[in-house]
Amino acid sequence: MNGTKASLMITLFSCMGQGNNHYTKVSVDSLQRLLKKHHETTVQRRWIFACIKNLLSSGLITRKSRYRQDENGLISQIPSMIAFTLKGAKYLFSKRITGAVRLLKNILRFVSGDDKRWPRPEDITPSVTPEERKKNFSRLQKLLNTIGGGGRV
Repeated sequence: MNGTKASLMITLFSCMGQGNNHYTKVSVDSLQRLLKKHHETTVQRRWIFACIKNLLSSGLITRKSRYRQDENGLISQIPSMIAFTLKGAKYLFSKRITGAVRLLKNILRFVSGDDKRWPRPEDITPSVTPEERKKNFSRLQKLLNTIGGGGRV
């Protein structure tokens, strides 16, 4: 992963409230401005779209397109909702990003619960079947408790 994609992952994570929220609705223009401000990375909108496409195909993030309809019936696109997958949260943790453990715990709490909001558990852990998810939940919970200094998920 090149520097721009890593910076983009960190910026998306920061826009999520350091793992407190489970998705972000940041626009590409805001991402461009934040990358320049915090990472001294100047890129064009097209490169941000290319990086997001690569992060999506790598399975690090998931995205849901959003649209709105005005009073005249005109439909326009608004910023997508972007969430980290379990693989993306593990990537952030491997880079020692502050708050990544909290994100991992929140993802596990979200996946194990009966929350019907987006992203769905299938979006966050696409390669894991429901049976495997139940089987691995206690193992992941023990791992996160040892990493994060205790506390229930």
